[in-house]
Amino acid sequence: MRWEPGMKVVHRAQRGWGVGVVIQVGDDGRRLAVRFAGRDGVTVVSGRDPALTAVPLDTPIEEVGAAGPMDALAAGQAGGASSFRLRAMVARLEALRRADSLGALLSSRVHVLPYQVGAAGRILADRAPRFVLADEVGLGKTVEAGLVFAGLRQLGLAERVLVIVPEHLAFQWLAELFHKFNALFTLLTAERIEELGGPEAALARSPLAIVSQERLRADDALVDAACELPLDLVVVDEAHHLADDALHDAVEPIAKAAFGCLLLTATPVRLDPREYFRLLALVEPVPTASLDAFLARLARHERHAEVARALLAGGDPAAARARLAELEPDDPAFEADGPADRGALLAHLADRYSLSSRLIRNRRAKVGAFTERVLRRLDVAAGEKLEATARLCVELAGQGEKVLVFAGDPALLAAAQAAVARLGKEALLYDEAGTIEARDRLVARFRDPDGPMILLCGESGGEGRNFQFASHLVCLDLPDSPLTLEQRIGRLDRLGQHRPVEIHVPCEPGDDAFLAGLYEQEIGIFAEPVGGLDAVLASLPAELAALREKPAKAREKFRRALAERVAEGRRAQHEGYDPILDLRSASLPELSRLVGNAYRRLGEAAPADPAAGADAAQEALLALSRSLEEQLEDACADVARRVGVDVDTDQNVHPFEVAFTLGAHLRIEALPGMEIPDDPVTHLGSFWRETAVARDELEWFATGHRLVEALLGLVRDGEVGRTAAFRSAAAPRRGALYTRWQVVWPAPADVEPGARVPSRQASRYLEAAPIALAVDLAEGNRLVPGLSEELEGEEGAEEARVGAVPPPLLEAARLAAERAAQGELARRREEALAALAAHAEAEEERLVTAAFEGGAEREAVEAALRALRRHRAVTEAALGRTRLELDAAALVVPA
Repeated sequence: MRWEPGMKVVHRAQRGWGVGVVIQVGDDGRRLAVRFAGRDGVTVVSGRDPALTAVPLDTPIEEVGAAGPMDALAAGQAGGASSFRLRAMVARLEALRRADSLGALLSSRVHVLPYQVGAAGRILADRAPRFVLADEVGLGKTVEAGLVFAGLRQLGLAERVLVIVPEHLAFQWLAELFHKFNALFTLLTAERIEELGGPEAALARSPLAIVSQERLRADDALVDAACELPLDLVVVDEAHHLADDALHDAVEPIAKAAFGCLLLTATPVRLDPREYFRLLALVEPVPTASLDAFLARLARHERHAEVARALLAGGDPAAARARLAELEPDDPAFEADGPADRGALLAHLADRYSLSSRLIRNRRAKVGAFTERVLRRLDVAAGEKLEATARLCVELAGQGEKVLVFAGDPALLAAAQAAVARLGKEALLYDEAGTIEARDRLVARFRDPDGPMILLCGESGGEGRNFQFASHLVCLDLPDSPLTLEQRIGRLDRLGQHRPVEIHVPCEPGDDAFLAGLYEQEIGIFAEPVGGLDAVLASLPAELAALREKPAKAREKFRRALAERVAEGRRAQHEGYDPILDLRSASLPELSRLVGNAYRRLGEAAPADPAAGADAAQEALLALSRSLEEQLEDACADVARRVGVDVDTDQNVHPFEVAFTLGAHLRIEALPGMEIPDDPVTHLGSFWRETAVARDELEWFATGHRLVEALLGLVRDGEVGRTAAFRSAAAPRRGALYTRWQVVWPAPADVEPGARVPSRQASRYLEAAPIALAVDLAEGNRLVPGLSEELEGEEGAEEARVGAVPPPLLEAARLAAERAAQGELARRREEALAALAAHAEAEEERLVTAAFEGGAEREAVEAALRALRRHRAVTEAALGRTRLELDAAALVVPA
């Protein structure tokens, strides 16, 4: 459907809205601003929603039903208490999910880890989400990037996203974004681009797209098309590949034109600062002017880092402050005024003297994400490795262990499958599954405790999959590349692995045994990950090929030289850490704020303060996540049953599973964003993270899942539950009027691309929870404290029957309630403006300081300052245009 302004439409999922007129079309018809007869103001809808239907231009526009909840109460048409409480629950849940992007931050299909949520939360709290994510290998940079994407998507700030990855990782990203974040991206291969009509059409028709670095580097037209799009977020994985000039030249204009940019790399700063200079230049508002200036900046930063290391090691705070005063004589924080405070000094160093405010790097040593690796070497005679491996796998399977077997040769894997079969066991072969669906089913069989115990994989077979439920890895052969071997081990040695990873290496005499010894002794990969040693180990395959052409005596010299290289690389990693970057990357203050705000909205006390450390942060996050999951399940199941969806929570499902069956039997015409099938279709999944992580084949009913959003949208945007009548002992003698008000953002510009909408930027600062209050119907209309909470609670006031109420009596109470609500909104605006001002002033100070240190041109600094001040001005204006809309009202009579 090609939408045009002036067209008339109806929304089949919200008949109460009546006929609407399209007043604005944006983003190539993907977003429409519509004025519906039954709704106040302008409503923004998706042009791709199958529930949105065009009607003839001569269709009359009439008001639909009562004009609002006050008219319904005046007419004696109060609704039911259960529907009213459901709407109240959904309204609170929606506010909780959207505040600080909490719903998105806790929506990933992975175990909740404080450092990941903290890093993503810090990025989402920033004016411009442009960062380098440089966590060590295995700490989940993909998850952090996914959390940022999910948070921006929830705020409407990620309408168009482009993910740029090495070709061999494209499928992994496609799978992880779908499995972990309920996001369906399009993989733009050369063939797919041609099918869609060329680069410009392909990108226009694929708002969420993945493209390989190789394709981008080879296709100038694709680069030009990407530069022309108003991209909200660009993600570049393995960003150290931008050291390649051709790739850098292709990515640079796309990254700089986008609103948000995340560059993911695990290369340590100490090994190649030139890479970081190049990466930071793509995300910093005022990049350092030259490499020499960056190296000087790095040297200056190291002097501050030395002081931080000494403080962390227990050094004298007074001596540290004196040294910092020498380094920064103009900084009043380092003046000798009173006792020196270790914590305050470290916090100030992290805030003001980090290498870059746009750099985040978490280390295993800091976050404690270690898994023990245990080598089980099995030396066998020549020609016996295949049969020995088969016996080993069958033996482990007989002990109830799941076994993952890797080899680079497909023929060798097929032979291993046959050898296992001869011993009476079934082994699955991953590479035989040719489609995503077939691989999903195969992995589900392997994960099933009653399913096959052995899975055989080629090098790319396990990419994008998590096998933490297994702890035994068998290497049927050893690759020449340590990075490939690390990838194999990384299928099991991942976040969420709770047992030692046992690595079985069958070895025949000769080259096989030599390579196993090299990996065990000189490289140490069976004891410690080699992530971050890419620069040291990338050339090893070529070196091994050359070594095989030399006499055997050359091997000892080679081993000594390699051991020295690896030791030097590890020394740079372990000794050259950046303590200031550690402090800034941990984001415990940001995490503490996020969790504290969430529990305040819930009206509960946090079980632990995240700022107290990683364990406390983990405890608080888990409790918060479970609370959100439980509320989400209760709300969705309730809504689904009301509209005729078959909901099974305890009959034909396992514990913590839910089955939603949709079909022609539904009592509604449409679900927002979904087609209702003619024949029954069942969505089997779980709202519980632990269950969803353990079982990939289940749907993950979390924020972002289309059924979850459709069900909540039915209530949020519909008329159900907008009125009720209650009887309460807490009600005043003349009765009371309960009102709940929603914060409404300026709407007309919302059809523009998501990241450019001032109101969505303002939503980062303004508390948007519903404002609920009750006022006495007697003259004076005083507030009645505590009554609102009683009405919204499950065990609250009982339902009552009331007749018509005089409109003047209701109107006086409504005006009094609105005045009180406006006062609360004004208070929230003041807080939001103060937070915006604090953020803007701190960013301006950091920007000027960094520009001075980096030798930036005056014009570049002034341009960045103008952009910052313009953002502040438009956001302030959007905050000023927020208004209140009455969402629900109820009459309360005394018991």
